[in-house]
Amino acid sequence: MQLMSAVPGLTALILAAASFAQTPPQPSPLVQAISPDLYPKLPVNERQSYVAGVLDTDRLLFRQSKAQFAACLNGKTIAQLTDVVDRSLPTLEPVLRTAMPVAVHNALIADCERRGFKGPRSR
Repeated sequence: MQLMSAVPGLTALILAAASFAQTPPQPSPLVQAISPDLYPKLPVNERQSYVAGVLDTDRLLFRQSKAQFAACLNGKTIAQLTDVVDRSLPTLEPVLRTAMPVAVHNALIADCERRGFKGPRSR
């Protein structure tokens, strides 16, 4: 996946989304991807951008999942990863989806583990 050129912009998107996730929703002409309830309402291209941004940020901030993601997500497209998140979101336990970045991370971890790619906490 060639996402490195988009890292700065996507990192800013994730940081902004995370800061808005801490505040009550404000009336806005744009739907914000700030919660698992609002995420499915976004157009597919915006969901894909969101997942890509979370994944890039995750790889920088959560080193414990870096090796697992490197093995598990190798060769997967952002469209495929977004599909994983879209399918997993409704079935995640509430504690695993307290915020959308957390839900993306946990959906991808669960999919990797289901396919046999164990992370450090699963061993």
